[in-house]
Amino acid sequence: MFSRLKDWLIFRLERALVRGPLSRFAVIAFMVLVISLGGGLLMRLLAPEFESTGDAVWWAFLRLTDAGYLGEDAGAVKRTVSAVITLLGFILFTGSLIAILTQWLVETMQRLELGLTPVALQEHFVVLGWTSRTPTILKEIMASQGRVLRFLRRRGARHLRLALLAEQADAVLMQEIRDRLGEHWNARQIILRNGSPLRLDHLERVDFAHAAAILIPAADAVDAGSMQADARTVKALMTLGAALDQQADEELPIVIVEIQDFNLASRMRTLYRGPLEIIAGDQVINRLVAQNVRHPGLSEIYDELLSDKTGSQIYVRDGSSLAGESVQQVASAFAEAVLLGIARLDAGSYRAMLNPPDDLRLMADDRLVLLARSYDDAAPPETVDSMETLPEELAAPKVTAPGLRRILLLGWNHRVPALLGEFASYTNEQFAIDVVSMVSAAKRNGWIKAHEVPIESLQVRQLELDYAIPAQLESLDPSGYDNVVLLASERLKPGDESDARTVLGYLLLGGLVPSGAEAPQLLVELTDPDNIPLLENRAGETIVSPVIISHMLARVALRRELRAVIDELFSSGGSEIFFRPFEDYGLTSGTHRFAELQRAVNSRGETAIGIRRAEGVQGSGVQLNPLREQQLQLSHGDELIVLTTDT
Repeated sequence: MFSRLKDWLIFRLERALVRGPLSRFAVIAFMVLVISLGGGLLMRLLAPEFESTGDAVWWAFLRLTDAGYLGEDAGAVKRTVSAVITLLGFILFTGSLIAILTQWLVETMQRLELGLTPVALQEHFVVLGWTSRTPTILKEIMASQGRVLRFLRRRGARHLRLALLAEQADAVLMQEIRDRLGEHWNARQIILRNGSPLRLDHLERVDFAHAAAILIPAADAVDAGSMQADARTVKALMTLGAALDQQADEELPIVIVEIQDFNLASRMRTLYRGPLEIIAGDQVINRLVAQNVRHPGLSEIYDELLSDKTGSQIYVRDGSSLAGESVQQVASAFAEAVLLGIARLDAGSYRAMLNPPDDLRLMADDRLVLLARSYDDAAPPETVDSMETLPEELAAPKVTAPGLRRILLLGWNHRVPALLGEFASYTNEQFAIDVVSMVSAAKRNGWIKAHEVPIESLQVRQLELDYAIPAQLESLDPSGYDNVVLLASERLKPGDESDARTVLGYLLLGGLVPSGAEAPQLLVELTDPDNIPLLENRAGETIVSPVIISHMLARVALRRELRAVIDELFSSGGSEIFFRPFEDYGLTSGTHRFAELQRAVNSRGETAIGIRRAEGVQGSGVQLNPLREQQLQLSHGDELIVLTTDT
């Protein structure tokens, strides 16, 4: 019976203590009351000089809460009881009170560090999910201060605030963000919150309803298959759309979504009635890989165009003041920028018209798409001078259809079936592609069949080998191919683990392929930008797929018309960037102003955007958007970088 009563008392005490700080304070107050009553009643019996029981209880309470009264007591009994009560006061009133307050403060700090409290912001950026793309998105937004401020001014805001919702938001993640952003880190501007974008109550923690822009990068394929990644994206967008359905149109944030399967795009547009831009990450990377195989060197061009590195980037400017002018006249008015084309409003969305015909007239709603070193360099001219009519347009330089191009694909991921389909879309070219992976050929062929990829025009072989084993890689004879592509693996975690295998394959290839003009063109896909220095100053090209997609997501969030431009550049059969010998335009070696090069290229229905020096020549490399009056020395082997329409 006594044991049962003891267990009951301990259980009740436990339940009271675990309820929270207020309950703990109540327990301490009850024990103080009990000790004060007990001590007062005891002294009433032992020391009759107290006039009443209340005086005795008050005497005990004072000794319990303040040790200073201990010296006022006289007599052995009084001092003994007073000492015992004062000692209990140190344990209960002082020690317990400090312990409860300390524990409450620690719990409060831990709860705040978890990022569970909602933010209260206005016209801020929201990024949903921590993926391999997220660090670059954050860095791009933080680094693009000029673009960001212009975007915020259009929304009536002045200060940048960025809220990130991550499923495991803690001090470790915060430190990783700090390390990734480096000099761009700003604790006042970046707010981290814990939660899932699939739950509305978690989304409310980043105040999404009052955001200026919401970015939803796709989950990494190694953590979730491409279908599961798209399912999460669709669910997040549907949750946002339903929650904002009653909000006024002018208050709706722009939403930038990355998906893997572009076939879902048309259905996803019905989920959100506000401004929505969808970027198909897999499609973009596949098109970049295919174009880079066909035109080695394009990765350097796109790296400059899509990032805020030194050089020229793509800007979109309002062209309403130039309505009625011809593209030819407007293009000639830019001294420090190249007019790539226009973005024209069509049925509520923008359609890019790159490398347009010279006689095309601008409309009031058109946006100018320009290649410039700064936003100011891309400013539309106040006046446009009339130009002499160009001579009759000549035929574009003839491009001899290349023979059969042999391609070695090392590695396998979920994008490969669509990548094969991308090669097949270039119907005037022939490809023989060997795909090397430890994944069984039967599975790979099954995935290709399931995706209904039309690869009948390709010569495809599925080889079951491990390219990380030198003997097996050597058996492929890599030197006999025109192009070797090392794809990022999905069997390993994105970043160091995946890239370690890719870098190993690259180093093994170095001992098996010749150097110089006879060497196959190497293209390496990495997943972590920190690994780029490992391959610097080495043969071949490197693309970091998450970084490319991140740049696009951030740029489109700041200027949504860029999505149409990106779609046009990264598609087959539309406008493409080519490298052409300057002799194809009737030019000779010597010194030429860039304006002369533009005129020669323009007469063939193309747009000159820069030059590429021959390897081994002083000043070699890519030079985009030279000044129109800049004198350029052309030598044999140099090429013009042109924007053309591939038919």
